Amino acid sequence: MSPAPDETATGAPRTGASKFARLSTGLKMLLIMSLALLPLGFLALLASVQTAQENSRKRVEDTQARLEIKAQRINSSLSRSALTIRAASAALAAAPADSRICEATLQRLARAHPLPGRYALFGGDKEPRCASPGFIPPAQLLDWGGKRSRVELSEAGDALRFALYDENGGVEGVGEFPRNGLADLTYIDGTPGDFDLELMQGQRRMLLRDGYQGGPLVQTVRAQAPLADNRLQLKIALSAPPVSATEFLMMMLPLLMWAFAGAIAWFLVNSLLLRPLSRMQRAVAAYRPGDRELAMPRFRTPAREIVELGDAFNRVTRTVAQHEADLEAAVERQSRLVREVHHRVKNNLQVVASLLNLHARGSKNEDVAAAYASIQRRVDALAVVHRNHYAELEENRGVSLRSLISELGANLRATAPASASAMMIRLDVEPYHVNQDIAVSVAFLLTEIVEFAMFCEVRDVTIGLSGKGGGQGMARLSIQSDALKAGAPCDETLTERFNRIVTGLSRQLRSAIERDEDEGRYSLDIAVLDKAEL
Repeated sequence: MSPAPDETATGAPRTGASKFARLSTGLKMLLIMSLALLPLGFLALLASVQTAQENSRKRVEDTQARLEIKAQRINSSLSRSALTIRAASAALAAAPADSRICEATLQRLARAHPLPGRYALFGGDKEPRCASPGFIPPAQLLDWGGKRSRVELSEAGDALRFALYDENGGVEGVGEFPRNGLADLTYIDGTPGDFDLELMQGQRRMLLRDGYQGGPLVQTVRAQAPLADNRLQLKIALSAPPVSATEFLMMMLPLLMWAFAGAIAWFLVNSLLLRPLSRMQRAVAAYRPGDRELAMPRFRTPAREIVELGDAFNRVTRTVAQHEADLEAAVERQSRLVREVHHRVKNNLQVVASLLNLHARGSKNEDVAAAYASIQRRVDALAVVHRNHYAELEENRGVSLRSLISELGANLRATAPASASAMMIRLDVEPYHVNQDIAVSVAFLLTEIVEFAMFCEVRDVTIGLSGKGGGQGMARLSIQSDALKAGAPCDETLTERFNRIVTGLSRQLRSAIERDEDEGRYSLDIAVLDKAEL
């Protein structure tokens, strides 16, 4: 046989299943809906993340494109300056010293370029023919390095300088662009200024813009572009949020939709199903037997099945109320019948006892009269038990031994023969209750012992009942009399019959009788129900 669904093959309960079963239905519904919608939310989130990554890649590409535009502007300024200077170099070499070609070339250089700069024109000589006001060409640029051009940053990083040479190493011209001019040239209108831009040449560095601000939640985009045939590097570093507000919203939207869908499902199930069921459960729990109607709560927007379930509960309660009424009537009829039966049995026992008494008095034979009296005493014992049982029937507590033994003792003294008319019956009985079977056996046992004492013509009998029994729910019954001592003056035939009857009655009580022949005491433990209130 396969194991139960909530157990493993070894019979141990599944911890996960038991924990899930203990959750409320609303929480179970929320977990199930969340798990069902989780793949869709994950796919949507993945798509949003990919979109954000694509936007980030586009930002890098846009940064690289803007950097190339900046580099092209610097290269274009260098190229236009070089073309103008080389075009004027041959004319300067052939022109006389007082020619205006040099100054005209300087003016053309100033007008043709948006980048302001300073220049010195040589025309192949070591000494400049003309120069911008205040500009003195650096000496290191006048030395030919074996190439037609030379571009370098100043040691202080405040200017970009270049020199042009002819085929023989003669200097054609020297130019210089200041840092401020390069910063204005490389700035693209309409773009934010929160970036760093610098020209690099080895260890030399020219900072064109210093607007970058980093941080732990800031994404840094870096790019570089070569200048002047890779002799310079233009580098840029700008800050950008790793995820923009729009991108963050797009990324969180699937999660919000996932949570919102689960919350809506839980709200609907809770408001339309679980909450009405909870209120209905409280109403059903408050219902008590005897209530004619079940006070079902009213719901504003319940499910149709909830309304039908409430109607079904109302029908069930009406049916149960009707059945309870029928049962109450049946119990009442049964109680009347039982009372009538007990009443008739009690009357019949009294009639039998009266008849036996009449026969005993009318008999001329003393032995026959004694036999009638003995039988009468036993019928009286049974009647006493029945009367006390009927008295306690309404409370169903059993038979009170104190009342039973007291009444039984009075009856025994009333029916005692003339030889035992002075015998005393002393009682020391605690208030205990027993069932009817125990009461009958105790009544017969006491009757036998007291009658035996009467026939032995002793003066007194002491009957005791205490809670010193041999266990829980037990009490000790003891009878003491001189007739029970060893060597008591009793008929041997009577003694033998008495011992046989007493032993049989103790067996009915399921207890071994203890006999102390020196003290004349018989004791045994009997099962009791409780100890009644005094």
